[in-house]
Amino acid sequence: MAIVKGPAIEQFVRRRAAEVNGVLLYGSDTGSVRERAATLVRVNAGSLDDPFNVVRLDEAVLADDPGRLADEYNAISMMGGRRVIWVTDADKVFHKAVEPLLENPNAQSLLVAEAGNLAKASGLRLLFERGRNIYALPCYQDTDQDLHELIRTELEAVGVAIEPDAERLLIGLLSADRMLSRSEVSKLALYAMGSGTVTMADVAAVCGDASAFSVDDVIDAVFEGELAACDEALTRLVSSGTQLGAVLSQVAGHVARLQHFRVEMDRGRSADETVRSARPPIFFKRVDGMIRQLRLWDAASLLNAGSSIAAAVRQTRDLPALDEAIANRALLSLARNARLLRSERF
Repeated sequence: MAIVKGPAIEQFVRRRAAEVNGVLLYGSDTGSVRERAATLVRVNAGSLDDPFNVVRLDEAVLADDPGRLADEYNAISMMGGRRVIWVTDADKVFHKAVEPLLENPNAQSLLVAEAGNLAKASGLRLLFERGRNIYALPCYQDTDQDLHELIRTELEAVGVAIEPDAERLLIGLLSADRMLSRSEVSKLALYAMGSGTVTMADVAAVCGDASAFSVDDVIDAVFEGELAACDEALTRLVSSGTQLGAVLSQVAGHVARLQHFRVEMDRGRSADETVRSARPPIFFKRVDGMIRQLRLWDAASLLNAGSSIAAAVRQTRDLPALDEAIANRALLSLARNARLLRSERF
């Protein structure tokens, strides 16, 4: 079957595609689909916007003019070189139009098609998987190893290394979208150029999302029982335009993570060991706070916290106009509970 997966995709895109007649890129990582399609076009046509050798089409254009794909695919380049027919949002119309073309391929043209997350039984996917000299390239969320290679490649290009802890932190911060991940790593490479080594402080300075850290400030203040800090952080979030109702879902995720950590502690691990070995890693500035929270909140208290947050989320959905007041009350109530737990235990 003509499927290229994992690490082999990069080599295929940059070196082997000149030998093939068509490539279908599909999957949930739209950034990866677009980035690899663009590389295919650039490698074969020399640029992304050559007016003679690069033709851009999409499903809507083909729906209006079904014969357009055949006309473009069979045309001969006026300036020499290989033409690339680049189709985005490829779906059923493209499938119907491309199938007869692939029976008698034109060596002077390369078809590059971008599609979404196709099912195994998709006719378009099966066509490219089973066809002759055409290939299907599934593009899904990068693994940690994929991100390691991306980071290494981008940083080596500017002569910069990265500390192991800094790389783990960076991987935890990167997006599921490959284009966004590459953008963040490129930005970090530019920032660190000439320094020799990327540190955790560099990653935090360049790749940290300020709004995310503001939410983290609220969460940490709540679960450590710091009422004044919680109130101040909530005020900052509201003034920045953040909807507090949306913050509740992140708090629920934090509770779930603390519950997971508590299970590990109940099996004999220390709070320190549990937090420092977490994957994805905890942002280094939050490590000490997370350790304090685990020592403060037991399993029963976390269960109650999860229930109260779930109730608040339901209320914000029933009364969206009051989401700020509901979230504010729920979070300050949790902060008071944390303060009470602290007074009982320390």
